[in-house]
Amino acid sequence: MNTLLLLAALSSQITFQTSQQGNMTTIIPQVTLTESCECQVQILSMRQGAGGQSTSRQQNNRSIPANQTIDLTRLSLNIESGDSVTIIVTVSDGKSLHLSQQWSPPDRTL
Repeated sequence: MNTLLLLAALSSQITFQTSQQGNMTTIIPQVTLTESCECQVQILSMRQGAGGQSTSRQQNNRSIPANQTIDLTRLSLNIESGDSVTIIVTVSDGKSLHLSQQWSPPDRTL
């Protein structure tokens, strides 16, 4: 039974779809769950660069259906060379499900 729970947990995942146009990067966190969930979704965005630093937190409750990839939000950031950006997405039902994933842009030289 524990093996089945472990496999179910491993099948649920958070991924990030990204696209870039110039310095503008669009990040779409997506979640796929093996079971439907009334979940709390938290998205934390931290950015630090020559222009200063900022932190943004979004939190809401969502009904997430099983076995479907769901877009959680769409973030568009103007990321300059040398900027440090971290996006942390957490999805939890407050009981047995707790997923967290982090995204940072790949290093690039302009």
